[in-house]
Amino acid sequence: MGDSPESPKLTAYGPDRFAEHLPFGRTGYLFTVPGNFPAEVPQFCRDGDCEMAVYSTRASGAQMWEVCDVGGRRRVWGEARRRRDAVGMALMEIARKRRESAEEIRERRVKVLGLEPEPPYRIEKNSGADLALNPATGRASLVAADGPVTLRTRVVGLLHDRCACPAPDLVGFRENRKDAAAYLTEECDAWWACTGPEA
Repeated sequence: MGDSPESPKLTAYGPDRFAEHLPFGRTGYLFTVPGNFPAEVPQFCRDGDCEMAVYSTRASGAQMWEVCDVGGRRRVWGEARRRRDAVGMALMEIARKRRESAEEIRERRVKVLGLEPEPPYRIEKNSGADLALNPATGRASLVAADGPVTLRTRVVGLLHDRCACPAPDLVGFRENRKDAAAYLTEECDAWWACTGPEA
């Protein structure tokens, strides 16, 4: 999406984008609803990104704009006379359904599984940082391509234990510390427990 879910970036498509038998207009616009929309849905409940198409149609008799998801269910999420209104209605409905689904998941965790409403351990790790090891330690230096430099890639993890820290690089959730520590030990070169504010 663009800068915010209220202003998605629309990309035009033509008749070659979808097969004729599919329920999309021959021309229209594509946009993406990110998995982290709306922001208040807990991270462990979030869906992946969802590609949507908005196109003009006369399926209901009058000329309308319709928004439908491109993959999976191909559900119509919004319909209006103006394209902008159709996209807005679709975003509101997606947000409503995602909030509803998150609440059902949290309720099921507590009432059926006897767990906390959200997994208490969040696992964050980087994708790998390159460390430049050269003889000039302790001083700023220029690293030449043909110099005596060794690059080592290190993956570092962080264990969040019921803290309220933002965690942009989340890779998973665990129900107990032992499982979380085992994952981090296996997947990371080094890891530590977060000391941020409690939730």
